[in-house]
Amino acid sequence: MVEHPGRGVSVRFRAVESRFLRSVFDRSGCVMDNDQKLTVFQAQVENVRALESSIQQVRRSINSALRRNDASLSNSFTKVYAILFCAWAEANFSKVIHTPYGFSLDEIEQIWAKKSKGISAAWKKAAKLGVRHLDARRGSFLPNTLRTLSRAIDAHVFDPTLVRNKLAHGQWIVALNRPNDAIQDQLTDTIRELDIVKVDSWRFCHQHLAEMVESLIESPKKAFVRDWWGAVINLDAEMERSSQRNLADHLARLRSKDDRTGARDKRVHS
Repeated sequence: MVEHPGRGVSVRFRAVESRFLRSVFDRSGCVMDNDQKLTVFQAQVENVRALESSIQQVRRSINSALRRNDASLSNSFTKVYAILFCAWAEANFSKVIHTPYGFSLDEIEQIWAKKSKGISAAWKKAAKLGVRHLDARRGSFLPNTLRTLSRAIDAHVFDPTLVRNKLAHGQWIVALNRPNDAIQDQLTDTIRELDIVKVDSWRFCHQHLAEMVESLIESPKKAFVRDWWGAVINLDAEMERSSQRNLADHLARLRSKDDRTGARDKRVHS
């Protein structure tokens, strides 16, 4: 039950969709309560699960096209994968910041406010607020943790919003600028260079960052402090390794797997 601004009457949210839409912070100053926070988390868990299932189906289609050297089909499915990644990144971010017993309602509002500057800014804010939850007395632990997370975000967290907007507006090959009166070269290059490995890398980096922030807010007195060397310090290196993978390596792994399993011969004779 919440009070509707300006009416002074109680409003019960009878549908999940209505509760979800009203759960994000109202810019007029009305904020969610903990029941709504839980509703958002549960909704996003379901959304993330469905998106991950769709992503795996699309990845299989891309790999199948790559095995057949069908560049046109591979490129088409890769763009679908990019759009799904953008949707997943948004849903997963929302799921993490609404995790029960994690960020306070006020902290969620602060994080959400930063999202207008891009998802990287919002992740940085989440990391900054998250380290405050740590039960660490060593003087260098907190600043070093935040510095490492911030560096990883700067270097590797791709903001999906621009690519999503271009693809969703039909700019499938060539990206236009905001007024739609000129070509936007940098985003055009990004779209043309899309492949399964690049999108995998984006998703890997977002996933590892999400897991790190979840550890910060869910068990700051236990798992995160205990495992910080193996997790936080190595996060940047893991992201860097992911970003250095390329399509040629991916194709080589597919062919090696086919050779081990005999899958190539089965396709030839099917």
